[in-house]
Amino acid sequence: MNRLVVASIVVLFTVGCGSSGQKSTETKPAENKAGASPAGQQSAGQQTVARGADQTSQGAQQMAQGMQQMAQGLQQMGKGAATPVDFEQLKTLLPDLSGWTKSDVKGEQVSFGVSQSVAKALYTKGASTIELNITDSALNQLLLAPLTMMMTTGFQEKSEDGFKRAVTMGGFPGFEDWEKTAQHAQSVAVVANRFIVSADAHHVDDVSVATKAVEAVDLSKLASMK
Repeated sequence: MNRLVVASIVVLFTVGCGSSGQKSTETKPAENKAGASPAGQQSAGQQTVARGADQTSQGAQQMAQGMQQMAQGLQQMGKGAATPVDFEQLKTLLPDLSGWTKSDVKGEQVSFGVSQSVAKALYTKGASTIELNITDSALNQLLLAPLTMMMTTGFQEKSEDGFKRAVTMGGFPGFEDWEKTAQHAQSVAVVANRFIVSADAHHVDDVSVATKAVEAVDLSKLASMK
């Protein structure tokens, strides 16, 4: 499953559970008083066990409520979504990259309240690798919303070890993420406010390796697909 989707679901699940959860408090058994009868001690212990069981039941109910809220959130965000393009069509847009060996070409369609289709390929050159993905979000904001901030015009985050910045790729908004020490680059473009093209490159010398992989996709043709 696409990692962007997984991250979005984790965030949504956390919010859903957090809104219904209550902080549980620890119940301490009553202190034994001098001269207390064994029967009295047993009764106090039974009460403590009963309270613990009740708290466990409440926790299970809260978890169920959180799951229900997450499902409702997925359904709400899925409203207005389109039917995703068949992944076999998306696979035809995975390009050949000069100097790289293309392999492991595959696709999938996933539906879990929202639908998406994905085509992907792996490219290798010595120790360097690029994983290129074309995802049809079917206009679903669950997939698109996490990318919005990164693509905001002028966004830039920089450190001694790399950067994240908003860019334009093939005339479409996107962003680049570069980690120098790890030699890891990621470039993402959002096409026609629907399709997500991402390249995840390892053991490379520059973020441009990932960006060129994204731009090698026929983005104009992708934008016309429905």
